[in-house]
Amino acid sequence: MLVRRPFALPYSDRVGALAAILRGETVAARADDRFVEAALHHRLAGFALVAAREGRLRLPDPQRDVLTERLIVATLRSALMRRELGPVAGALRDAGVEPLLVKGPAVADRWYEDRSLRTFVDLDLLVSRDRLGAAAAALRPLGYEPQVEFRPGFGELHGHDVHVVRGIGRSRIDVELHWRIGDDPAGEALGFERLAQGAERLDGVAAPAPPEQLLALALHLLGDRAKRLIWVEDVVRVARVATGEEWSRAFEVAEATGLSWVLHRALDYAAALLGLERERPLPAGPPPPWGPLRAAETLDLRASTHVGRLAALGWGGRARYLRDVLVPTRAGLDGTVGGDGAPLWRLAGRHAATVIRGLGPRR
Repeated sequence: MLVRRPFALPYSDRVGALAAILRGETVAARADDRFVEAALHHRLAGFALVAAREGRLRLPDPQRDVLTERLIVATLRSALMRRELGPVAGALRDAGVEPLLVKGPAVADRWYEDRSLRTFVDLDLLVSRDRLGAAAAALRPLGYEPQVEFRPGFGELHGHDVHVVRGIGRSRIDVELHWRIGDDPAGEALGFERLAQGAERLDGVAAPAPPEQLLALALHLLGDRAKRLIWVEDVVRVARVATGEEWSRAFEVAEATGLSWVLHRALDYAAALLGLERERPLPAGPPPPWGPLRAAETLDLRASTHVGRLAALGWGGRARYLRDVLVPTRAGLDGTVGGDGAPLWRLAGRHAATVIRGLGPRR
């Protein structure tokens, strides 16, 4: 069954054109500023520029220049992240923490022939939950400091990672230390032990085997309300090149972890938007209990993740959650809406504005 609203994505009036580019088709409409905005949101600048060179997209010079400039910056940042991967992984291993590279170069370097088509902004490393604190501590000697989300311990309790940052000149390097894929409790089934089974090596760092990688990508796609088309393209690329054995195993792992619905729904996006056609060996199971996943798929709301988290909590937990989100600590404000040395009153104003925007639609 295809998703009910396959184009319920940000800048949905341009999604059709971007999806056509990914399918290798010619776009009749001339690209304008809103097209550029959508292409950047969905991280498809490289694909748009390729389409223009091939005559499949009419891209005026001003829009071409914007996309080219942004792509150069994104490509350089990706290269910086790749260079940082070795030292980060080495520091973790020295501390007895084995990392698993779950996104970024784990996808770009294995399934994209041109790295500039799949840029990324941070490193996502999965570790065992009981080693999360040790992992963050191991990166401190390299200059990495944890970012507090709302209040200390919030991310570990309600989210899926600890976000650490290292300054480098005017830029910064972001590393997310995951203990599960996504905020939904359903993601706990894809912890380190499960995703590390049959892992491959990429520049000396473990990365999930194709079946597990496909399932991780599906869970990430559904759990993030941004629904970037590049994430759908990731799913398509892994699905198309998976061997018959890998394809079957992906569905078997999904069934064993209670994530069949997640895998099928992600493949529905890939089929509806990018034309993926491949027979599915097992049917979709029931959806997970109401939580961040269901909220992201159902609610056209910026704060859908928060609504989903609240639904998954008991009444006592909901009151504490609302307190943490609505009245964060100073460190929490700096970690969510700061980072630029702004005074407390300005951070509080930004936070209030974010809360108000969260009540509006995501587009």
